[in-house]
Amino acid sequence: MTRSRLTLPLLASSCVLALLAASAAAQAAAPVPATDAEILAMMKARVDIDKKGSGMVVGLIDPRGSRVLSYGTVSIGGAPADADSVYEIGSITKVFTTTLLSDMVLRGDLKLDDPIGAHLPAGVKTPAFEGKPITLRELAAQLSGLPSIPSNLAPANPGNPFADYSVPQLYAALASYRPTRASGDVYAYSNYGMGLLGHILALRAGSDVETLVRQRIATPLGMDSTAITLSADMQRRLATGYGMPGKASQNWDMPALAGMGALRSSTADMLKFVGANAGLIPSPLYPAMRATHKPQHPLGKQAGEFIGLGWHILDKFGSHIVWHNGGTAGYRTYIGFDPDTRRGVVLMSNSHSGSDDIARRALNRAFPLTMYSPPPALLDALAKRGYERIGAVYQELRAADPQLSLGEVFVNEWAYEMLRQGRLEDSLAVFKFNATQFPASSNVFDSLGEAYEKNGQLDAAIASYQRALELDPKAHNAQDTLARLKAQNKDQ
Repeated sequence: MTRSRLTLPLLASSCVLALLAASAAAQAAAPVPATDAEILAMMKARVDIDKKGSGMVVGLIDPRGSRVLSYGTVSIGGAPADADSVYEIGSITKVFTTTLLSDMVLRGDLKLDDPIGAHLPAGVKTPAFEGKPITLRELAAQLSGLPSIPSNLAPANPGNPFADYSVPQLYAALASYRPTRASGDVYAYSNYGMGLLGHILALRAGSDVETLVRQRIATPLGMDSTAITLSADMQRRLATGYGMPGKASQNWDMPALAGMGALRSSTADMLKFVGANAGLIPSPLYPAMRATHKPQHPLGKQAGEFIGLGWHILDKFGSHIVWHNGGTAGYRTYIGFDPDTRRGVVLMSNSHSGSDDIARRALNRAFPLTMYSPPPALLDALAKRGYERIGAVYQELRAADPQLSLGEVFVNEWAYEMLRQGRLEDSLAVFKFNATQFPASSNVFDSLGEAYEKNGQLDAAIASYQRALELDPKAHNAQDTLARLKAQNKDQ
């Protein structure tokens, strides 16, 4: 081959190089999921260290198949949690409701832009702003403007707040609502609105939400552990929900508002639902499901966040995640998938506090992990090398996982907890570390001054409080403590 055949014009060469660089960059930016070992470590820490429930189950699905990771138990001292353990899935029910809507649209039973009054009994008063009615699409896309909870909710049992809420009350709340803006303009999450949508679909089909879900979604997908009414077998496998650590919560019932959050399910079943939505499991429902994934409106001013029909959509860190989470008094759940990478995730937990972060990292480890407690790897390293080495240890861990981030408030609370435990030197090391990470925070130096004082280092405490005042002249605690310490120093 001659040299002339290898030579390109300068501009063409630049274009080729640019394309190659862009291709390399795209490959480098491709989402990398957390490994199974990393996911299990996060689950273990969330249950054992953060005390978020007694167990957790994570299901993963991709073109190679599905698998389930589990840790802990379905109740304190109970059986191990597994793929068949049953959880309340709360607001994940909403994407079942919107799937039913989409399916009914494709069947020709109704239209997305039908006004809600067209499918409610005669005499039910529906709100309108300057003559514009709320539509089915707006209920499904959280654009109705209806409040999150109906205004006339007054439960006899606050532990099961929707159990006695009735259809007549639903209609009364609708009649009393006075919109201040046109529907369709602003995203505003409404449990009530989605409950109303489920009620409308049930009326149109001459059925109820549970029967519709079973006949049109669960049975076709082979989901035999997804229902509102628990069978004896599902009851046996039901995880106990915990509102606070160690305190069991009541299960929730919502007969009039079932479409907003009444379903219970298992990880095994939810993997089938996620797999069908992601196109990984063939299903006649896929056209209806795919229509619900289409963005309908931005969530707000935050770039890369949208609402579909029920589903939320997140474009971040190179991922395009279609997702929804759920929560009742003692359960937090999450489902999501990335249609580009064809990966999906299900997370089930029996805690009042969510673990969406773990589920998202299962799809793309670039998403940050929420810190409730110091990471085990950090604690292990500090125990071996000493807390005075926290700065170096932290940088080493961040080099291995750039998304590891210790926030100012979290570190301050961690250091104060050690101070309360009498670990004076360790707490001082962590307070000093926080000051190096957040040198512009008056509160950090105020806290550091307190740690110096507890350690008997009064000169250093005074210097720290003075720095807190320099950063915020209105820091009253620093002013008062500084005056006290200076007087104390003078007396000595």
